[in-house]
Formats: sequence, C-alpha cells, structure tokens
Amino acid sequence: MPQIFKYLKFIFSFLSNEHLPPHVHVSDEDDNRNVFDLIIIDGILADIKVRHKAGYKPMSEKDQGVVKAFIYAYYAQIVTKWFEYFVLQKSVKSETIRKLENLTVDTQKFLGEMQNLNERFYPKSRKQAKRGKK
Repeated sequence: MPQIFKYLKFIFSFLSNEHLPPHVHVSDEDDNRNVFDLIIIDGILADIKVRHKAGYKPMSEKDQGVVKAFIYAYYAQIVTKWFEYFVLQKSVKSETIRKLENLTVDTQKFLGEMQNLNERFYPKSRKQAKRGKK
C-alpha cells in the first residue's frame, strides 16, 4: 500500500488493487480509516464522497473535514500520483505536508494534463461527438 502523503496525524495511501473513481485511503494515528472518492468533472474536483472502510472505526466528522480540506487543496497531486501509480505503473514518493499555505498548484498545467488524458482514453471530445450526430 503506497503512502502518498502525510499531513498532521493523517496518512494518505493507495491500495495496489484499486479501481475507479480515483480515491485515497486515509488513516489516523488511532488507525481510524475512511476512503475518500474524488469526483472529478472536466478536470475539476467537484465533490468528495466519504466511505467507511470495512473492519475499521471511521474517523470523526471533524477529522473527515480536515482530510477533505487537504484533498481539495492537493487533488491535482493526488490524481497525478494515481495516474503514475495505476496507469503508468511507476512508484510514487510520499510527501510530508506541514502547512496547506505552502501549496502552489499550476492549475493550467494540470488541466492540460487532464485534457491529454481525456483525449488519450476518450478520443472524441463531447463537441466532436455532437457534431457527428448532426
């Protein structure tokens, strides 16, 4: 289970037998765990769905809120690591994050990368598909 981030008392990781949608498993120092599904629409994180991890006590609502805030701030990096690990089958490095204020995200670069992925996996864009129906 590769660890991708450590933030405060939380460990963010992937399981090696993962499935879509992109999601992260998050545990705390007491081994409470939840799974956070990233709902991405047009390259933007639209929502985060929280699931209970069977066999573990769930995190408190407050802790889930802290984790969600982290995910909203770092979703581009999480999705990039997801793609590298599951699609490209590369190893991913874990990062320790101390403050969310240190975040710098190149949104345009990320959106470009997401567009390239969309074109790779879904060759026709929605506009092209609509034009073809006329």
